[in-house]
Amino acid sequence: MTNSKNSKNMYDIAEKIALDDFDHQNEQHKFSDTYMHKKKLFMEEIKLKNKQSLQKRKKNRILIAAACLMFGIPTTAFGAVKVYDMIVQKQNYEVNVSVSDNTSKKKDSWYKLKVNYLPENMVENKNAPMKYSFKDNYEMGGFSFYLWRVGKNTNFHTLYSQSYEEKEINGKKAVIVKKDTGNKSLVFDRKVYLLFEEEGIMVDVEIGNDVSEELIMKVMENISLEPTSKEMASFIADFDNPLYSEEDEPIEFSVIPLKKDSTQLFSVGEKVPVTIDQISRLDNLEFVIEKVEIFDSITDFKQNNFNGVGLRSLSRYKALDQKKILLPYRRDIYKVGNGKDSIYELVESKLVAPKFVYLTTTVKNIGKEATEEIYMRPTIQVLKNKNNTWHYAGEDGIDEKSIMTGEVDYLAPHGKGKAFYNIGNIQPGQTINMNLGYFVDEDKLDSIFLKVFGDYSSFNGSENMNAKDRWWIDIRK
Repeated sequence: MTNSKNSKNMYDIAEKIALDDFDHQNEQHKFSDTYMHKKKLFMEEIKLKNKQSLQKRKKNRILIAAACLMFGIPTTAFGAVKVYDMIVQKQNYEVNVSVSDNTSKKKDSWYKLKVNYLPENMVENKNAPMKYSFKDNYEMGGFSFYLWRVGKNTNFHTLYSQSYEEKEINGKKAVIVKKDTGNKSLVFDRKVYLLFEEEGIMVDVEIGNDVSEELIMKVMENISLEPTSKEMASFIADFDNPLYSEEDEPIEFSVIPLKKDSTQLFSVGEKVPVTIDQISRLDNLEFVIEKVEIFDSITDFKQNNFNGVGLRSLSRYKALDQKKILLPYRRDIYKVGNGKDSIYELVESKLVAPKFVYLTTTVKNIGKEATEEIYMRPTIQVLKNKNNTWHYAGEDGIDEKSIMTGEVDYLAPHGKGKAFYNIGNIQPGQTINMNLGYFVDEDKLDSIFLKVFGDYSSFNGSENMNAKDRWWIDIRK
């Protein structure tokens, strides 16, 4: 594969780091210290490569603004709006909001976003400024605000658009876009663009499906920008910054599959020598999976060791009952639309039984000094056999909606709060006993591999699954 699963590493790093920058945090929000750690490694790697072209690291504006999910388009014009021209166009499923600045921008003016009305039971996310959600749906849905300093030719694209409406909110021009990807998992199904002409700022808002139309208007009618210092200002992205410009050509990704006899492929019980490049030093570890067990229930496991991401996935698919027994759920597979000319198309809907895969492991520091903080985030990968090599099972143009999150669903021991994946420092010669757990569809138990310490691996637009900074463990059942 070339464009979907094979670019997973790049997307993981780029998307979550980008969201971190947008929200002054790091993310994909709700993002833990794991992502802050990855950001540090990522940025230091860029420095070491002598400011290697950032464009090669996919500066596509839509990708960098990943928290906006899928952007998204009658052809009407607001006409001349004081010093701005603002035009809205829709073609098939794409809405384009264009704003032309006919005056010089106030680059030295800074503002604090003020949300002067919040629905009952809605709060700001402490870890993600300008993100508001309901307490009973924390970190999900709600409102996510982004501020853009309008440039000479500023274009906001919203893909997968069902319809749009032009409005005037408190004398300000606004566009409200309703989105529909064609699948049932769309969380942010509306977008609002609200232009503050005097300030030269476009307020870009993603809105969750848990917010009513009435509440949207009440919140938007009570939005203001308060002048302040640069230090106290909300984060404002400059649309003319090359970081947010669209690339002329898409990046091609490629993957060299895993050989059956690869020296980077291990079995349960084997010692896996792992060297983590921490930029300033190397950490040498020995990782072993002692045992793999499969369970139909999580009743007997300490609930505080479960990652909230995995539990929310089970809840969303109604795959866990009150007794903590795993229940069959419906897994949907879609043919992906491009958001401009097509939306997602359901090609298969299948009832599948989830299982809890429980790994008993050890991590030993075989180096001569204590390690830096270790973040345990090995991922489950589904691989398929083709031409005597292992390939990622995902197919280009196909999107599978399932309980499998790609995260570590259970970790013991683990860090607290945002630092869930952080297991701390390991002293020379010290061995830590660890348990990892993953929710996996039953029909995929015979094709799962563990990709160990993948978050520490570098990515340059392609992947060699046999590379020295890749470690795979066959945990098939």
